[in-house]
This record gives sequence, C-alpha cells and structure tokens, in this order.
Amino acid sequence: MLVSMPLLTACDVGRELARSAMDIVRNPQTDVGKQVLGSSSYKRSKLKNLEFTCVKEQFPSLPQEADQLYRYALYHDFKNRWLPKPGVLDRYLPYYRIAAANGHWQANLTLQEILLKSKDINIETRERRGEGIYWNEKLMKILPASAHYWWSLYIDVGYGPKHGADDSIIYLRKAADLGNAKAQYEVGELLMKIQDDSSHSVRLKVTDKMRVCAINQIYPDAEAALMASVTESSEKNYKLALIYTHQGVKAGDDTSAHIAGKVFYSQNPNSRHKQWGITEDKERSRRYGIISDYLTRRAHLKPELNVHDLDEIVPLPPAKLPSWDGKIAIQRFEEGPAPAKPSDELVRRLAQQAGLDPNTGLPK
Repeated sequence: MLVSMPLLTACDVGRELARSAMDIVRNPQTDVGKQVLGSSSYKRSKLKNLEFTCVKEQFPSLPQEADQLYRYALYHDFKNRWLPKPGVLDRYLPYYRIAAANGHWQANLTLQEILLKSKDINIETRERRGEGIYWNEKLMKILPASAHYWWSLYIDVGYGPKHGADDSIIYLRKAADLGNAKAQYEVGELLMKIQDDSSHSVRLKVTDKMRVCAINQIYPDAEAALMASVTESSEKNYKLALIYTHQGVKAGDDTSAHIAGKVFYSQNPNSRHKQWGITEDKERSRRYGIISDYLTRRAHLKPELNVHDLDEIVPLPPAKLPSWDGKIAIQRFEEGPAPAKPSDELVRRLAQQAGLDPNTGLPK
C-alpha cells in the first residue's frame, strides 16, 4: 500500500520556534538554547507565537450502518484483549476497515491504535506503516485535529518519508490549535519542560489555558484533568479541583474516580480529602467507587474505555442523584450479549461503495 504523508503547512507555531523548543527541552544549556532564551526582546517575540485560543474538536455523528460493523468488531476485540489468542483480532480487522472507510471516525481511531501498537495481528511492520498512514489520510477529512495528532505520532516512530526533528511538534501544535485534547495537554507539558525562569510565567499561563481546554472538551483528556486536579487541590481551590476530577472520570481515569469517591466520603478521619470541605455524600462516594473499581479491572480496554455517561450517573452537586443500575454504558456493552453479526449483504455493499475488498477491508 503506497501512500505519502501530507506536506507540512504553516501553523500557529513556526518551524523555527518548534526547532528551538525541541532543542531547549533536550539541551537547555546548548548555544542554541542560550541564544533563544538570551535577549529578552528576542524571547518576547518568540513567546508571542505560543499564544493559544481554545478550540473544541467537533465529532460528527456516526453512520448507523457502519456502526453495526464497528460495534460487532469492538465487542469481540474487547473479549480478546486480556489474554489475546493468535489470529482472533485479524478476523475483525475487515469490519473496522470497512466502517472506517464509510466515515466512522471511532473505527478509524481504533484501527490506527491497533496498527501502531498491537502485537496480536499478523501484519508486517512495513504494511502497518502504509495502512496507518492510509487511514489517517481518511481521518483528515472528518477529524483534522485528531489526524494531525496522529501525524505527530507517526513522525515520532519513523513512519513515512524522512522528517526533521521538529516536524512532529509542528503537527502536535497544529493538532492542539485545531482542538485535539491530547495534543493540547502534551504541548502544554512540553512548554513547561523548558528550563528558563524569566519565561516561566508566560509559559505557565499558556499551559494552564491548554490544560483547561483539554479538560473541557467533549471527550476530556484524562492526564490533563488529573494534573489540573492535583494542582488546584494543592492551591486549595477545592471546588475547581473536584470539577477537574469529575472530568477525569469521564475520560476513564480510575485514579480520578478513586479520588472523587474519597472526597465525598472517607472512613479515615485524617484523610487529606476531608480538607476539600465537600459536603459528605455516601451514595455519591459509593458510585464513584464502583466506577473506579470497574475502570481499574478493565484498564486493558483503553483507549476506548470511558465514562461519557457520568453526568447521568453521578452528577456534581447540587444536582440530585438519578436512579442507577450500577453499570456504566461501556460496561453494559462489554458485559452484554454480542451484537448481531452484520449481514454479508451489508458488508459487501459498504465495502463496494468504499472501493474495498469485502473479505479484507483493504483497497482492491
């Protein structure tokens, strides 16, 4: 499968700044690092390029017919993740591929994760590289922010043509500007690794904006939420820390769920979470605890693992608690009956309209 990565285009952080930032992070005491962080006027002009405006990534609705293929593949994929059996995942790749080719962005993201990271598929590295780039080109048309994030990953691992050391961060920053939560968090963390006291306040302000933006996305970033929660609690901003902790739970973070449970109730009279001053609520604590246990036991379901339905289970006060059957949505799916196998006719039709082989899900 012969594909090429798109040419780099201008973005909010220039190539020169990206190269300088990467050099400073790796070698802050080099001549280049001293030059970039040397004169205050030069520094201020560069730091202007760090300015950030929060954009939220927009996720289109999922095509219903393609979703049948995705859910069928994902269910069996989930069942195979804890103790993978040889050849099992390969059987479901065609369903992911055909769904992705028909505009199903979740199938596309899951497929790219598998191609990049899974050890349980019988595909050579060379073919993985080409196919991963192929699907990310498709993703560019429906989720450009996420696609730019994936370009940065592919450059990091050496996919595609030869790139400069700074190209990955250019794509990463562009992904952040377009609204990708993971990129927003990672760019912010990269900025804070620069060792320069005089620019610290400016970089911290940008990092905070990126972190908050990542937390308040439709699909929040777990690391950003947990980091922000820790920061705010250390500064005694407990109500804000609770909001960020709650967002971390939505993102599928078991640590955030555990903290939230302790904040609402702890049998330990000396628990540090009592300092948060949150009104005790044993039922809220119990629900967060149940969610935390599930997220811990099912960590192998990441990155799809999430609690997007959290506000329907344990909304933050003063909202009243609704009735709850003790399970989150992804748990009902994972523990429930297998979705019906898509009909051969549906698979053929979706494959044909995307120009794919229905047996493999690959281009004819």
